[in-house]
Amino acid sequence: MRERYLALIIIMLALTVAFVMLTSRSLDTNLRKIRNYDERIKTTQEQLNSARIMDKQLSQFARIIDNSLTKTNQFSFDEINEFKTFIGDMAHERKIEITKMTDTNKWSLPNLVETTFNLELEATYAQIGQFISDLESQDNIIKIQALDISPAQQSDKDQQDANAPSRYRVLLEMSIFKVKKEA
Repeated sequence: MRERYLALIIIMLALTVAFVMLTSRSLDTNLRKIRNYDERIKTTQEQLNSARIMDKQLSQFARIIDNSLTKTNQFSFDEINEFKTFIGDMAHERKIEITKMTDTNKWSLPNLVETTFNLELEATYAQIGQFISDLESQDNIIKIQALDISPAQQSDKDQQDANAPSRYRVLLEMSIFKVKKEA
């Protein structure tokens, strides 16, 4: 009887060892698969994030292209007035004084429509930088043709406030371009 119990215990031990080995091998295989899937998910997530960033940048670029294509030979009065209003709003927001603003259509290459704006502003260097940065962020093709900065004449009121930042007179000539669509 003792031999039978001993044989039963040995069989149980052998089955237990076999079970542990099989489950550890199965677990190791499954863990390897999980790591492989995690790595693939991570790579795919990085690609998705890159694609989202590129989509955002390209949609902004597409907006610039859409705004820069036209079928007409010149800018419409509404477009010019809208841009003037935008410049006025930007200047008001930045507390910049616009002394003079004029626009003219300019002759340009055959498939290019160009309008030039001449601005005379009075502002601090920081305000000028912010204003130009705002212009650069527009959804139009804008080229600054000339930028002339000189000290503004100070009035008696300005001389009394010595802590106020220096103000400058800015002459800015910029062009807005559109490309004529070919039929």
